[in-house]
Amino acid sequence: MDYYKTLQVARNAEPEVIEKAYKALCLKYHPDVTPESRQEAATRKMQRINEAYRVLSDPELRVRYDRALGPASEANAWDTFMSKGLVGMFLERVTPGR
Repeated sequence: MDYYKTLQVARNAEPEVIEKAYKALCLKYHPDVTPESRQEAATRKMQRINEAYRVLSDPELRVRYDRALGPASEANAWDTFMSKGLVGMFLERVTPGR
């Protein structure tokens, strides 16, 4: 399981982005807000989301997890956008070396 895909964040996402994604997914998939007919699936999904957040929110566990994944390939435009946002990408190009 790819924890970054589970939380729908880029591999180089800042901790704040990971936390925000986690909270949004909890609001969407928590069994308490899911119709009874889909609660079993929601419970399984929340277990994966919780595990991903547990690892990615702990700096030491995240480093170990990243090492196990292997070297990150060059980030594509979507990953960069997800981790920095459009304004961050613009500022990076306008103010190199920041």
